[in-house]
Amino acid sequence: MRAFIALIKREYLEHRGAFIYGPILLLALGTLAAIYAIFGTDFRGEFSGSLPTVLRFYETAFALSAVGWLAYLIIMLFFYYGDAFSADSRSNSMLFWKSMPQSDLKIFGSKVAASLTVFPVAILAALAMSGIIAYLPTVIASNFLGGFAPPTIVETLNAWLNIMASAIVLFAISLLWYLPFLAWVGLLGTIFKRWAIPLAFLIPAVIGLFERVVMRNITEEGAFWSFISKRFELSFDGLDFEGYWLTGQPWNGLELATLMLTGIDWIQVIGGVVVAGLLVYAASEYRRRFILT
Repeated sequence: MRAFIALIKREYLEHRGAFIYGPILLLALGTLAAIYAIFGTDFRGEFSGSLPTVLRFYETAFALSAVGWLAYLIIMLFFYYGDAFSADSRSNSMLFWKSMPQSDLKIFGSKVAASLTVFPVAILAALAMSGIIAYLPTVIASNFLGGFAPPTIVETLNAWLNIMASAIVLFAISLLWYLPFLAWVGLLGTIFKRWAIPLAFLIPAVIGLFERVVMRNITEEGAFWSFISKRFELSFDGLDFEGYWLTGQPWNGLELATLMLTGIDWIQVIGGVVVAGLLVYAASEYRRRFILT
């Protein structure tokens, strides 16, 4: 177990640029933008009358940043899987302990574990900081939203906790939902190295095109392409984020988390996790058998 934790630590050390330093830079830029919004701009005409309270302004800014950080995480993990599975040339030693080689499956398992734990936690920490930064433009928003005062510390903290709670659930579900696609890129990275990323899109596209040719209807989607297209779309039955926002009610993290957990297709999630496990196992077997030390 200690060896596995050390392998996860290795992944963190080798990829902290994308998941630590990159978010820090973006947070710095976001802070500068928030300061500029306070002292250098007047967005009265754009937002006046569209938001009922200043607290809703804060919740909107924070929720949008959660969506942005989730997109950042998925994109970075896509490139991480495309590179990390082929980054080392079969030197299965653990960090600097060259006398402690690890199995290929454990090596790849540590990469998957890092992508589901350490890296998302780093992005969630960046999101938490974004919630603090989002309060800065909220202060100036109070000047044009009907004379409302800025939300109190208690109101802001309550909104911060509710949005963070719902964001944690959203991040967890999203990672499990997209895990088979990430593992697919990882398998291709093991076999084709730098060509994994374009092939991750090209191979399904060719299969979909071949399916249409076999069906003799080039304009109609086949079952394979229809399934892939729908599988890319993460949705929750009975939950409309836009409609929830338009109601004007305070953000309720527990309610949103419950709606997401009950609205997701868990059969698809579990099936996707199983497929991801098989793809990772196939990648480890290919590495064990065909990639030389």
